[in-house]
Amino acid sequence: MKFKFKNGLIWVSVEIVYSGTKIKIENCILDTGSATTAFDIDCVNFDYSKPAKIKRLFGIGTGTQEVISQVVDKVTVDDKDVENQEIEFGDFSSKIGINGFIGNDVLKNFVLQIDYKSQIIAFI
Repeated sequence: MKFKFKNGLIWVSVEIVYSGTKIKIENCILDTGSATTAFDIDCVNFDYSKPAKIKRLFGIGTGTQEVISQVVDKVTVDDKDVENQEIEFGDFSSKIGINGFIGNDVLKNFVLQIDYKSQIIAFI
């Protein structure tokens, strides 16, 4: 799949199935430094009645944020699926437009081949 490389980050689109609804989430970053995957809560019609856990994310430096974690039906990246994946939802809106990040909990399911020169990433 093609990716964008801007602000020193790899930007991809992701599709999730949340409560039976397929949702495409643009402007996500590939984040090998993150243990978990998270999306901005405004990208979905959040279901507060669905079982959830409240967690605290810790970023580099002093950044922390409480998020709500729920299992989604499916996460699809480059036509490759991870089913029944726990995802964190929070307020990730930023000045550079990040809607979410794909962390190691999803990435560990794949072999990644990244061609920076051609801006192509393969999830195998």
